[in-house]
Amino acid sequence: MRTKKWRILPLLTWTFVVWVSRVRNVLVNQDLDRAGVVWRLVAAGIFIGSALLVLVQLISGGTKRASLNWLAAWSVGFWVVRGGEILIDGAWSFGFKAIHAALMATTFATVALAISGSRLPE
Repeated sequence: MRTKKWRILPLLTWTFVVWVSRVRNVLVNQDLDRAGVVWRLVAAGIFIGSALLVLVQLISGGTKRASLNWLAAWSVGFWVVRGGEILIDGAWSFGFKAIHAALMATTFATVALAISGSRLPE
């Protein structure tokens, strides 16, 4: 079965859009202390770096399953933990929770599309 590489593109596009904009938001946020800035930039860097690795492999002739699986696992794991915290924390407004629920659901959908039906080399 041929690899359906097009299935990976929505996840990569979504990851870049969400996390590059997150970096911008963190850098302009004057309310964050140094630790808050650092952990947010590290998390965003892991997303962006992982997506770049998958993209470079895709451009160079094929994505390794391990790279895509790492990006998928990190994406789902991050949103289960962080999204779950946001959804159960009473300190956040309904709008904030709704936006983050939509970010989480879209991430889950793009991950599902990327990892379904593809047979990538190890």
